[in-house]
Amino acid sequence: MSLPAHARIQAAQSFVRDVRACGDFMRQQDAGTAEARYARLLAQLSQGRELLRWNPEAGRPARFLDAQSIQGRALVLQVRSLAERAGLPHVRELIIQPHVLLYAHDAAHVLLLALKHERQLSFSL
Repeated sequence: MSLPAHARIQAAQSFVRDVRACGDFMRQQDAGTAEARYARLLAQLSQGRELLRWNPEAGRPARFLDAQSIQGRALVLQVRSLAERAGLPHVRELIIQPHVLLYAHDAAHVLLLALKHERQLSFSL
């Protein structure tokens, strides 16, 4: 498969909300270092977007898609519904230490769905 020249990147409202929530959490946790840590997160996300722009398959297959719990299955249905409405058949995760970025994609389009800290149990959509 050849890589697309320039996949279109979009962000869902849930992703924007999660990024802002990270900043709020950092400010509550340690106001003195929060802005520097938040700026580092934004820079990492920018690098991640550029990676996905050139290779939408860069992330790993989303691990929760095989969930067996009721909560996990509900999340799978919600994510698959969002991806299908956008016409995007694949759901993947990109590791942006210490966060995990959930996204849906095809060869020419990437939709950023959610962001969670690696210690969080699940994504919030």
